[in-house]
Amino acid sequence: GPVIGDIELATNAKMLVDGVEEAGVLARGADRLAVEKLARYFMRTFKDNQLGKKGANIKETVGTDLQTLTENDVFRFPSTFTFIFRSFASIDGIGKGLSDTFDVGKLAQPFIEKFTEVQKNETPAEKGLNIFAKATGLNQRDVLTAVTSPKKIAYIEETLREIERGDLKIRVRSLENEKALERMSLTQGKMENLLVASLLLNLAGVASSRILSGAGVVGAAAFGLQAFLAGAKVTKFDKTQEKFVGTKFVDDE
Repeated sequence: GPVIGDIELATNAKMLVDGVEEAGVLARGADRLAVEKLARYFMRTFKDNQLGKKGANIKETVGTDLQTLTENDVFRFPSTFTFIFRSFASIDGIGKGLSDTFDVGKLAQPFIEKFTEVQKNETPAEKGLNIFAKATGLNQRDVLTAVTSPKKIAYIEETLREIERGDLKIRVRSLENEKALERMSLTQGKMENLLVASLLLNLAGVASSRILSGAGVVGAAAFGLQAFLAGAKVTKFDKTQEKFVGTKFVDDE
């Protein structure tokens, strides 16, 4: 159905990432937290569309994570996916050209639900029993969770004690700081080349020998070219950053 809880959403996102990795689409060793966050966003957006709600802005929600995944090239789509995506894009384009309210996701939902039911191979009685057990909590997973909760609480307490004593250190990855440091490195290389070019140009101006003067000019030109290339890299980095950074306008409120 269109209503889904946060816990179920997180579980489904992990299952989706596992399936994508098993299919060979996701590279091994990729940032699973970012991929799971991206999966949760698309699932939540799909459910909101079913309820008639407007989804969150992708740039504001997962812009930085999407940029990092794109730059790391963690997705490797097989060649057959190209034809599948092209066919869906063609159907969606033709449908929207005929009707503004055309939505391939909503139209495909009944068939997807029927396909998933066939894959589960459940009888109507088994399906109703599973829905009842899931709604009331009278199922093996929930009972096991209730029984093992004291052990989990003890494990959490032990972990917190280790953090308090300093035996366990938490490492947090900040994607925003990584991008800021990357831009700083590019800018620093540009400034260093400009300084060296300026120094060689000054030496060429005060040199008494034509050989030294010519060498200084050539060196200044070489470092000036490197500074220009570094500046182009900074500009390209900023343009790429703008694609994944959300910007709010008055009309978006």
